[in-house]
Amino acid sequence: MTTQTIEIKKAFITNNETQFIVFENEMQAGFKYQLASIEDLHNYVSVSGEYFTHSIETSEGVVRWYTEDTEDFGYVCEYRVIN
Repeated sequence: MTTQTIEIKKAFITNNETQFIVFENEMQAGFKYQLASIEDLHNYVSVSGEYFTHSIETSEGVVRWYTEDTEDFGYVCEYRVIN
């Protein structure tokens, strides 16, 4: 049996909601940041066109970027909770 190490980073958002910063620990974030939500990450993708390729800890749990081409809904891409 093999185990896989998954890199998980935390995404924080500032009060102005236009600056997204990824930190590995809360001590780097300081006091003016809060853990980002999935909605915050989706807004970031909408504005920047970029998404995080690694696992991200959000206020809803750990998420990953997901893409799928479906018959019913076309091309679906979104962050989904993985644990």
